[in-house]
Amino acid sequence: MQTSTTDPAIISVWRWQWLIALFIVFLVATATLLPRSGSLWASALIVLGLSGVLLVWLWPPTYYRHLRYGVDATGIVIERGVLWRSHIALPRARIQHTDVSQGPLQRRYGVGTLKLYTAGSRHTMIELPGLAHPDAIALRDALLAESTTSGV
Repeated sequence: MQTSTTDPAIISVWRWQWLIALFIVFLVATATLLPRSGSLWASALIVLGLSGVLLVWLWPPTYYRHLRYGVDATGIVIERGVLWRSHIALPRARIQHTDVSQGPLQRRYGVGTLKLYTAGSRHTMIELPGLAHPDAIALRDALLAESTTSGV
């Protein structure tokens, strides 16, 4: 099975998502901690903010390098994770239905998330983020077409 990588545009999407989340956390922390005792908490917030920005910049490309997938006649295999790695093999016969979703940032960058639904397993929904939207639709259609012709 030949493995493929996702679209590199997903790195920008993840950076924006993390940056928005970091901004919200920073606002809440600032509103609750600064009024208590000024300079010590202000210094801590600055250090945490800078560390968060560094994490936002470095984590998405690292995760991207560890996200890959492969499709063959038996099904799809997804490998992902930096610290905790997972290797998910999903036979076509187990796929009940699929979905392609896009949030506003994903639409902006032309990527989507392929969602594969199964029944009776530990992971009833498996996501493959970061596919170019046309590729996600084509992969969805290919997986469904072959799983329905195999008797399921």
